Amino acid sequence: MYPTLSCSLHSSNCHISPVKGGPNETIALSQQELIVQKWSILWRSIIASSLEQTLFPYCKYIRVLDLQDLRYLLEDAKFRGNISRNFFSGKLSRFYIVLDPPASKVGSKPVPRAARLNVTSITDAVGEVVTPHTHMLEQISGDVLPTALPRWITRLPRLRSLDLWDGRSLAEENLQELIAKHCPNFDTFSLYMWPGEGQDHRFSTFISGLRPQSLHYFEVFSDAHIGAETCLALNDHGQSLKSIKLSLRSEALPQLALLKGCTAVETLHLEDMDGTADLHKIHNDAFLEVVDWLKNCSNLQDFSLKNFVGAADIGTPILVEHSIRLRQLCLDSYMVKDNQTFHAALIQQPLLEVLSLKGEADGVGFDDNEILLQSVGQLKELRVLELRGVSDYFSNEHIIGLAEQLKKLEDLYISGYGITDIVWDPLAELKNLRNIVINAWTAFTMDGLLEFIEKLRPSNQGIVISIYNADPDSLLSEEQQALVREVLATKVGGRLEYTPWRDPEVSEFEGESDE
Repeated sequence: MYPTLSCSLHSSNCHISPVKGGPNETIALSQQELIVQKWSILWRSIIASSLEQTLFPYCKYIRVLDLQDLRYLLEDAKFRGNISRNFFSGKLSRFYIVLDPPASKVGSKPVPRAARLNVTSITDAVGEVVTPHTHMLEQISGDVLPTALPRWITRLPRLRSLDLWDGRSLAEENLQELIAKHCPNFDTFSLYMWPGEGQDHRFSTFISGLRPQSLHYFEVFSDAHIGAETCLALNDHGQSLKSIKLSLRSEALPQLALLKGCTAVETLHLEDMDGTADLHKIHNDAFLEVVDWLKNCSNLQDFSLKNFVGAADIGTPILVEHSIRLRQLCLDSYMVKDNQTFHAALIQQPLLEVLSLKGEADGVGFDDNEILLQSVGQLKELRVLELRGVSDYFSNEHIIGLAEQLKKLEDLYISGYGITDIVWDPLAELKNLRNIVINAWTAFTMDGLLEFIEKLRPSNQGIVISIYNADPDSLLSEEQQALVREVLATKVGGRLEYTPWRDPEVSEFEGESDE
């Protein structure tokens, strides 16, 4: 993403939108209202400039028009009263579009309810007046009406990217031809969802209608009914696609074999939204074809399988393929005890900088833990290591071993049991450590934490220490936690998060009432 100019209209002068994604509840209410007021003024300035109502033509320098951010602003609870009235005053009164409010009754008399903004119509109207003046615009983001894109595309010769909330924005059948004709730099497409049935054909038509070998980035983050036709169409961009991120239903997983022409990919993230199909066991022919395709992706650097049953079966042949040198690997939903071969194969990827493994450790034995520990310990370039669930039976010695071998770690998430203060000394030697999460049955002491903090360096500035599931019999008192937090903040500007273990069978309220 580009850095964000006020109103999430991106340029070189920027601030991250305080509205996007919802308000920050840690900020005082009065401060939140001030932030929203300033943000509304900035959006108003952009819109007013397109109406030639400002001295400076702000809209001419917009590179990203994030209409989703405008939607967040208009729907924010603090966008009301004077803030709303000022926003829609003067020339911007034309954008004050409301839904017809249903009347309520008091007795037999109808009482009109307060008008609600028609946010969809407002954002469409804003896009309509802004886009004729945004000749430098490279990206449109948000929930866009199907009729809008055909109008706007012809005005945007520099458009590179569409980041759409809803696939229904692609409903116009000639949209892909308009993009191919008017947007020679278009190379990025992202979609959140596409509700309904029968979207596979429309999606494939859109992809095939773009200039061949022009897409570089293709991402679908939720259910868009991707199937055989879409996968085949992506082959039209097989030598240009650098990043593919897909969320699919389990029934569509065998169609991944049809992506065999997409061998230039560097980033590949795949998610099974249902988590019910084991390709290896149920569709073995498709499984073998998928593996053959992946082994031919010699440029692959970032590989992620989310919610895939049998993820390790797919991952193992990739790890041992000599032509592939991964820098990032993320797998979840697998059993540790059944996958010694997968863990042993990790050692074949010495350039890994990010490793995230999430799975079940039930039934693991000594050898399972040792193979995982030995392989991960050889990955000397690791900056980020996340072991979620797979390390549930790690002890002090396992954590110490990792800390002593992985000197470049910046971010560590690990589980385990019976973890005590003896892990802090080797962890303190990690001079680049900025974030550590220990989600384990722990018995840390105040003195142990203070000694760790004392050994931190300036390079650990801003470190966040998160301790979850602390042993209830050896908890730090509130006063001890406060002291640790104070010392940590003073030493390196760090933060401590500390949470005791709670019996999952006992509600938080029951636990409090028993005290």
